[in-house]
Amino acid sequence: MNDEEQKNLWQGLKCLWQEQKPSGEPALTADEQIAAMRRKMAKMHRGLNKADFWGAALYAVVTVPFIIYVFTTPYFVTRIGYLIIIGGMLFASWKSIHRRRSIPQPIADASVMEWLKYDLAKVRQHAEDSRTLRWWYLLPLLIGMGVSTWGMPVELMAKIGMSVMTALIASVTYWLNQRVRRNQWLPMQRELEALLNVDQPVLPPEPRKKNIMTITTLLGIALISLGVIVIVRGRAPKAPAIEYSDSVSQMLETIRIKHNLPALAAAVVVDGKIVVTNAVGFRKNGGTEKVMVDDKFHLGSVTKSMTATVAAMLVEQGNISWATTIGEAFPESKSEIHPDYLGVTLEQLLSHRGGAPGDAPGDLWRKAWAAKGTAAEQRLAFIQGILARKPEAKPGTKHIYSNQGYAIAGVMLEKATGKTWNDLLRSMLFEPLGMTTAGFGAPASLGKVDQPWGHKKKMFSGGEPVPLGPGADNPLAISPAGAVHCSMGDLAKYAAFHMAGERGKSNLLKAESFKKLHTAIADNDDYALGWKVLKRPWANGRALMHNGSNTMFYVVVWMAPEKNCAVIVASNIGVDKAFEGCDEAAGKLIDQYFGK
Repeated sequence: MNDEEQKNLWQGLKCLWQEQKPSGEPALTADEQIAAMRRKMAKMHRGLNKADFWGAALYAVVTVPFIIYVFTTPYFVTRIGYLIIIGGMLFASWKSIHRRRSIPQPIADASVMEWLKYDLAKVRQHAEDSRTLRWWYLLPLLIGMGVSTWGMPVELMAKIGMSVMTALIASVTYWLNQRVRRNQWLPMQRELEALLNVDQPVLPPEPRKKNIMTITTLLGIALISLGVIVIVRGRAPKAPAIEYSDSVSQMLETIRIKHNLPALAAAVVVDGKIVVTNAVGFRKNGGTEKVMVDDKFHLGSVTKSMTATVAAMLVEQGNISWATTIGEAFPESKSEIHPDYLGVTLEQLLSHRGGAPGDAPGDLWRKAWAAKGTAAEQRLAFIQGILARKPEAKPGTKHIYSNQGYAIAGVMLEKATGKTWNDLLRSMLFEPLGMTTAGFGAPASLGKVDQPWGHKKKMFSGGEPVPLGPGADNPLAISPAGAVHCSMGDLAKYAAFHMAGERGKSNLLKAESFKKLHTAIADNDDYALGWKVLKRPWANGRALMHNGSNTMFYVVVWMAPEKNCAVIVASNIGVDKAFEGCDEAAGKLIDQYFGK
C-alpha cells in the first residue's frame, strides 16, 4: 500500500471509529482499526460461505422431490409446473455458483485496499441479489406452484388454499430477505464505500437497472420446459389403430386413438337390458393380443358399491345393522381402539363420514404392501393400526373419502358372519347375478397376456404394462374399497340389478334397501352408500355414478334409474387421458342410446 492509500484508509477508519465508538472507549491505533475491519470482513465471508452452502443444500432438497413428482404424476399441466420449479431451482443454483466466481479474490499478500475493494464488490453483489430476489427465485417458484396446483384434479377451494399458502410463504421469504438487505448488506456497503472514497465526493448510488437478462432467462426456462414436454410427448409411441366394422366399435376406437389408450371397453343398458358390450384395442401396449368383449377390467372403487350392497343384504338378514358401531363389532379390542372410533357406525363408514383418514399412514401402508398373512389377516392388522390412532376428523361431522373406512367396514362384515369379504361377495352377489367373470385383483394370469394388463404412466411416454405381481394392484388390506374385476357385460348385469331393485324387482334385496343405498346423505358431497347421487338432464334428474382406478385401470359407471338405463366405460390404464377418454365415450353412448 502506498503512502497516499495508507493516509486515505487511516482517515476513513478514524472517521468511522469516531462515529461508532461509545463514549469513554480508548482510541485504537491505525493497525488495530485495520485489523478490526479485516476480522469483521473475514467473519462476513465465513457467513457468506455458510449461506451459499445452505442455499445449495436447500435448492437440492427442494428440487429432488419435484424431480420425483415429474416422473410419477399423471397430470400433464401439473408436470409443466414441476418442471418450471426445477428450472428455477437450477437457475438459482447457477446464480449462486456464478456469484462466487464472478469476482476474483485478491492474492494473499495484496494490499488492504485491494481486499477492501473485493469485500465491497461482494457486499454489493449480495445486496443486489437480495433486491432482485423476486425475479430470479420467487417468480419461477410462484409460477411453477401455480401451474402445478391448478393442473391437479382437486376441489376449487383446495387450489385456492394452496395458491394463497404459496403466495404467503413467498411474501414472508421476500420480507425477511429485504430486512437482511436493509439491516446488514446496505449498512456494510455504505461503510466500505466511505472507507474507499475518503477525501473524495461520495458517488450517488447507480440507478437501478432492470435485470433484463435474468427475466429473459427465466422466461426461457419456462418456454424450454414447455417445449420439451410438447416435443417428447409428441414423440411418445401412439397406440396402433384397428379397423372395426360396427359403428360403436369405430367410435370407441377413434376415442382410444385420440387419447392414446391401450384398450377401451363399454357396455350399455337400456330398459334394463344389455344392448351393447364392445371392446377395442390391445390387452397390453406393445403386444398383438386384442381385447375381447368378455375380457376383465379392474373396477377400482366401483367395488365400494358392492361392499355396501352386501352390507345391506346382511342388514336385512339380521347379521349386522346400519347402526352397529366399531366398538360393538370388536368388543375384545375396545381398549386398543381410539375412543373417538368406538361409536362410529357401519353406515358412517360406508358414507365416508366415520372420520377414517383419506390417506393411509405411511407406516401402515408399508406394512400393507409387505402382505404378510392371509387376505383377511392383512385387513385385520391394517384396520387395527388405523383404529388405534385418532380419526382425521370428528366422526359424523365431515365427508372424507376413505379407502381405510371401507376396509374397516369390510372387516366388520367378516366379523359379523365368520366369512371372508371375498366369499361374501362371491356367494351373495357374483353367483346370484351370474357374474361368472368376477374375481379379485389384477385380471391377467402370471406371465400370460390372457387378460388386459394394467398400465402406468411413465414420464412423458405412453403407458407401461404392469405384469401380474405385487405391484399389479393395491394391497389386499383395502380390498373392500377397490379390488374386484369383471367383464363389462357382468358389470352391466350388476348395474341392471341396482336399477331393477329400485322398482322392487329383485329377490336379493328389498326396494327400501336400494333406496337407502341410492340416497345421498345430507351435506356429504352428494355421496350415498357406495354411489354418488347427481343431477343430469339426460337422466331425467337423478343419476347414480361411481368411478374407480387402482392407478393402472379406470372404469366409470353412470346409471339413470328413472329411465332404467346405464352406461359403463373402462380402460386398462389409470391416467388423466383414461379419465378423459372414458368420459368422452360415456357421453357419446348416452347421447346415442338414451340421452334424448
